[in-house]
Amino acid sequence: MVDTRHMNAPISETPVAARPTLTPVLLALLALLSAFTPLSIDLYLPALPVIAVDLHGTAGDIQLTLSAFMIAFGLGQIFYGPAGDRFGRRPVILGGLSVYVVVSIGCAFADEAMHLVVLRLFQGLAACGSVVLARTMVRDLAEREQAARAMSLMMACSSIAPMLAPLLGGQILWYVGWRAIFWTLSGIGFVALLLAYFRLPETLRPEYRQPLVLSQVLKRFGELVHHKAFMGYAFTTSFMFSALLSFLSGSPFVFIEKYGIPPRSFGLIFGGMVVFMTIGSLFNARFVRVFGSSRILRWATVVPGVCGVCALILGQIEARYGTIGMWPIVACFAPQIATIGLIASNSMALALQRYPHMAGTASSLMGVMQFGIGSLFGAAVGQTYDGTIGPMSVAMGVAGILCFVSNRLLVPRL
Repeated sequence: MVDTRHMNAPISETPVAARPTLTPVLLALLALLSAFTPLSIDLYLPALPVIAVDLHGTAGDIQLTLSAFMIAFGLGQIFYGPAGDRFGRRPVILGGLSVYVVVSIGCAFADEAMHLVVLRLFQGLAACGSVVLARTMVRDLAEREQAARAMSLMMACSSIAPMLAPLLGGQILWYVGWRAIFWTLSGIGFVALLLAYFRLPETLRPEYRQPLVLSQVLKRFGELVHHKAFMGYAFTTSFMFSALLSFLSGSPFVFIEKYGIPPRSFGLIFGGMVVFMTIGSLFNARFVRVFGSSRILRWATVVPGVCGVCALILGQIEARYGTIGMWPIVACFAPQIATIGLIASNSMALALQRYPHMAGTASSLMGVMQFGIGSLFGAAVGQTYDGTIGPMSVAMGVAGILCFVSNRLLVPRL
């Protein structure tokens, strides 16, 4: 007798893989992928004056290596975001990391300042994919306050990189030389590549895949640009980031050459700034569910506005008369940098919440604006450096004021 018990049962379909979740392990891996910006910048900051002498370049020439990285890092995201929306997050990240490893080795062999500038340009292009798509993957798996909390925790974890990088870079410079710094970066990139290959899941939903057609890509960018609130969040975090890049560009020369801080000790000052930034990120992760992203962001932008005015005034007095000293101005910079963890995380989460269907594109546009505007501020500090703290304090002050103004004029009060 034929068993007919299962004849009317529905035909089984191919099992669908369970969607990944934002586990602590995945969050730590995304934090590592997000750390390529501070690692690629901060690790070699203490070596900038030494590189200038070794490669027979001026301070402006060597600071171009920083600006070139930032410009490429920002512009490259125009491609990586839409590519991530088309091909998925995972393959684009793996491709970028592979190129990063090779170019970092090339930087170690640079024998002229302009050679290093060009190589840093390609290094920035390679590094930006993992950063922009790590943010996008958080948006894939979380929304609003949950996303803001995850981004804050991710930023707090990745803050270990800028905290330790100048200290490590100073030690590598002291014992082995500046070229070993780029060998170290290539090694870190290789480790990240292996971890991503074996542990990074794909988070893009099939129904959210977008065509990689120029007209469609431009249409999506146009939709974002015409959205006032999105641009408000983007400008708010971009000017906040510009203050940080102004500090990164000017502080090695100001502290080491102007105020005589040893390169090995420079990392202590920089690490202290990162501690403040980490505290801000942890504060946001703890209280964002209590107060909400919009409310915290609105109050946080007051800090760079006030500190920006103070930095402008004190910096000009110190530059002209030398009567204030370094530490009072650094005390203005510290609260401003501390709010990065609150402003960047909440701005990114609030900006991306409306665009799950093109989160990569939205994340890339914010990245382009952050690093594009920030690199202009950093380049301005480098090109106008006159041996005083004046140019850096002006850039940080203006950036802080514009951060506050952008939030108040463009972001609706919720």
